[in-house]
Amino acid sequence: MRPKAQSIRPTPVHATRHLRPVLTDWLGRAVSLPKRRRTCTPEVVWRVILFAAAFTRSVAAACAAIVDAPSGQAIWDCLYLALPKRRRALERRLLPALHAPLGKRKRSARVAIDYHRIAYFGPPNRDTTRAKETAGTHTFHTYATACVVGGPERYTLGLTAVGEKEPFTTVLTRLLDQVAAAGVTIRVVLLDKAFFSIAVMRLLPSRSLPFVIPAVIRGRKPRIGVKAVGLRALRNRGAGRYEYTHEDRGASVRIRVVVAHKSYRHKKTGRRRSKKLLYATWRVSGEPVSIRDLYRTRFGVESSYRQLGQVRPRTSTTNGVVRLLWVAVGLILRNAWVRFGTDRERHWTLGAVCLMLLADTLGTRSAPPGEPLVGGTGTDHARPPN
Repeated sequence: MRPKAQSIRPTPVHATRHLRPVLTDWLGRAVSLPKRRRTCTPEVVWRVILFAAAFTRSVAAACAAIVDAPSGQAIWDCLYLALPKRRRALERRLLPALHAPLGKRKRSARVAIDYHRIAYFGPPNRDTTRAKETAGTHTFHTYATACVVGGPERYTLGLTAVGEKEPFTTVLTRLLDQVAAAGVTIRVVLLDKAFFSIAVMRLLPSRSLPFVIPAVIRGRKPRIGVKAVGLRALRNRGAGRYEYTHEDRGASVRIRVVVAHKSYRHKKTGRRRSKKLLYATWRVSGEPVSIRDLYRTRFGVESSYRQLGQVRPRTSTTNGVVRLLWVAVGLILRNAWVRFGTDRERHWTLGAVCLMLLADTLGTRSAPPGEPLVGGTGTDHARPPN
């Protein structure tokens, strides 16, 4: 079926002129680039990086497309002088830029946390992880994010790089601390089924955070004639809420399991079928249907990963710090789109924001230090689009 024709609404000139300076100001505060350079000034470097993000291309391709831009190697040399050696140090620097689009948002929110793997085809190193084969490789650069879901303001509040065999609790602690630094109160935490473990279900109540996690039934099926126990026994019950003590290797945690139903149509036969869903919850009220619908909002974090792929610069470097910076640039650009482009007046798409950056970058030439840029003055301060 042919998609409907889409058009970009007319955008005021001042909106395209102010978006890139705002992003440049946020990123410049996080990563202090060397200023005493003739061609690779901080403004030029960030202009090239934002162009690469909007164009989803490499730094070299961005330099080739921009008139009077320095070479790609010159951009890399400037970045390597400013970036720290460790990813954790860069995460701390980038956190204020990631939270800058939030403004004075203080409302409580539903927060979804998940892992995002980016395929890597080079030799494994200390920054890579190994997982099930996807896109022809077992090696990935893995990142965990915390995203607001269930509403129009789907900001990404946390970003951290994940190491090989790093415990879930360690990653969750870092992300929850980042969300707390943003000043956002967590109403409920929505997690993927991979987080269904006693350690995670102990960590969240210790921080007084309600959660919803799909329950995973592990172990062998009981023999014929043997009565089912544990989660298998709960699955045989009707829809409702049941108290349950989850035990594993001498450890236990008390939770409430919600049994809900999902109706769907079979792909081959076309008949309607029903499937039972089990959720491990803590301090989350509501009927089974409301719990099921609440957890469905978690898939907003998957949409954020799809949008990240639209605004993340491409690279083949083996440096995990640079790759983390590229992911952060994409998420900061996405947060700026949520802040400035999704209100009632504009309704910009993410693609429209990328076109604004492309048009702004191609329409602005590189200026020597001290000379004002085209379309503005040397004393202009970054401010959000009006």
